Amino acid sequence: MRRTLPLAPILAFLAACGGPRPSSGPASGGGWSALDAALRQRIAAVAPAEVAVSVIDLASGRTLGIHDTVTMHAASTMKVPVLIELFRQAEHGRVRLDDSIRVVNEFTSIADGSRYTLDAGDDSDSAVYALVGRRVPVRELARHMIVRSSNLATNDLIALVTPDSVQKTMRAIGAEGMRVLRGVEDGPAFRKGLNNTTTAQGLARALEAIAACKVTSRASCDAMVDILAGQEFNAMIPAGLPAGTRVAHKTGWITGIQHDGAIVYPPGRAPYILVVLTRGFTDTVRAAHVGADISRLVWRTLVDGRPPAAAGPAGTDAILAKYAEHRVAAITTRRFTHAALWGAIGPLIDSSSTLTRREIGKSAEGRPIYAVQYGHGPTRVLLWSQMHGDESTATMALADIFDFLSRSPDDPLARRIADKLTVVFVPMLNPDGAERFQRRDAYGIDVNRDARRLSTPEAQALKQIHTEFRPDFGFNLHDQNVRTRISGTESLAAIALLAPRPDTSHVDTPGLIRAQHLAAAVREAIEPLVGGHIAKYDDTHNPRAFGDLIQRWGTSTILIESGGWRDDPEKQYLRRVNFVAILAALDAIATGSYARSDLALYRSLPYNGSSVRDLLVRGGRIVLPGMPPYRADLAIDYQDALLRTAPRIADVGDLDDVLARDTIDATGLSIHPAPGARGDGFGTGRPASLTIRRGAEPNSPAVWVVDGGAPVPASAAAGG
Repeated sequence: MRRTLPLAPILAFLAACGGPRPSSGPASGGGWSALDAALRQRIAAVAPAEVAVSVIDLASGRTLGIHDTVTMHAASTMKVPVLIELFRQAEHGRVRLDDSIRVVNEFTSIADGSRYTLDAGDDSDSAVYALVGRRVPVRELARHMIVRSSNLATNDLIALVTPDSVQKTMRAIGAEGMRVLRGVEDGPAFRKGLNNTTTAQGLARALEAIAACKVTSRASCDAMVDILAGQEFNAMIPAGLPAGTRVAHKTGWITGIQHDGAIVYPPGRAPYILVVLTRGFTDTVRAAHVGADISRLVWRTLVDGRPPAAAGPAGTDAILAKYAEHRVAAITTRRFTHAALWGAIGPLIDSSSTLTRREIGKSAEGRPIYAVQYGHGPTRVLLWSQMHGDESTATMALADIFDFLSRSPDDPLARRIADKLTVVFVPMLNPDGAERFQRRDAYGIDVNRDARRLSTPEAQALKQIHTEFRPDFGFNLHDQNVRTRISGTESLAAIALLAPRPDTSHVDTPGLIRAQHLAAAVREAIEPLVGGHIAKYDDTHNPRAFGDLIQRWGTSTILIESGGWRDDPEKQYLRRVNFVAILAALDAIATGSYARSDLALYRSLPYNGSSVRDLLVRGGRIVLPGMPPYRADLAIDYQDALLRTAPRIADVGDLDDVLARDTIDATGLSIHPAPGARGDGFGTGRPASLTIRRGAEPNSPAVWVVDGGAPVPASAAAGG
């Protein structure tokens, strides 16, 4: 039987501090009262879904709670108490964080004593399953438990510290609302209602114990914060914060449940705790959006000192609902031809009473280039997409927007756009490139670098319609390298924005400032969807590029670049983000609200950083026929980074400083090339076909296999 550590040190500490601080109830004072009202209004808008909020401000001692004592399934937020108890026991010498324990995947149900295992396919961190049977440092498992929300690491750590000890610590710190009974995926217990549960107040108290160092030393608190700050799932609370804000948080989700609890560290100010629990949302994106809106309101009140006005741009939630109704079902992948696109949307446009199309030119190979027009208002807007044939994310979103504008002409948003704007869309400027799914046109010319010379018929068509239409605003819609990360971070850039400079002077002209305001409005609209993953594109003036020259020609122009998003190989999630971005921006122009957007939202964006590798195999020993094994890391890139197909060796050697979208820790393992490989079996540029085994022998047990695609556990590759 495991020994439970005495809680006397905790109780003595709390007594010295006056014990757990009681909740002060709804916030008082002008700003806090307004915040309480604004949060309640935002929550009421999503009924019948439920939202609970708890705020603890460590700077002022104030607290705010809305439905914060309502009990909900804890999902993965229960991993925070496990982390606290792990570090508490480490300080008392019961466990050593740098010692290793054996990773197992067999556990006992608290319901009936039956044995159960976890499925890698149901876990957000499948990498730990390759470590089953091996000894892994406790600290590493703790990081897996939080950063990637590994269920397997969680269950092994719960077995180490025991649920009983976790629960006693939660009671001692005043977090009675958190109840940790068991590990995750205990099916018999779930069916009997024996679940881990939490309240917003309970999770907030647990996070406060870390932020205020109520249980462990400062060094241990800092270590826990560092782990929580590495969290990779950032669509809720972080999405509502300014880029670069440090957030130590833990999310949790199961069907109908989506939570986030965070310690937020504003610069030059004591941190605050924010917990948002949700239950009953059928759309996880909407749940995340609400969490981001709440986060934004709290930041504005506590940090900026601004009145908590409407959360985010008006209509963002409604725009998401429109996407679900108007997504063009005939387009499901990012590779489609000119004929496929116009076969899907041509009949819709031609039969519409609100949309018209006309041919504005022909491609080098004679394919028609069409423009679609909507509205009759005085402000003119021009949007063009797929001038690079393999950059189709915005084109898909424009197809969905055509469906919305055609089939819902009486929608208030559609009416505002129609009455205030005249909009011309060019959804596929480079049909020959789209036919081959390549960047350049049939001449081999980059159309976006032909704005000055106008050698290509595609560039001529765009210049001609710009000259005829004389737009006030322009949207240059592209896709960027999916491997690009946010500068100074390890976060991939899902969207990059730019108000391109009209020349090299760095003078903010009135037209450029209008474009910057519009880019700020776009950021505000999409931050709940891709918060923490929005960058600024390189703003060096390019005298050959259309966006830069159209800005010079008097059109306030913004660039929207769609990058990559985890588990979105066909860019369908970013298609939805583009749908929201474009319609929200058109609405902001129609209402004039873009001019009130905070320029800091655009100007403070971090730039695109360097690109990362697709896959890194780190720490292994390479075994080649006829050669002694040697230690080396492998970097692998896919020919199609999103579909993760056709992997090739990109680099070999000491790659400790290399970042990758995915990493396999092969420490203690051996990397074997495919049978028949020569001495250069892992030469750069060669196809990456390999097996990661437990030993140097070719028949030793396999752990991972890379053969033509993404790595898969050896058991899955063998059909096991």
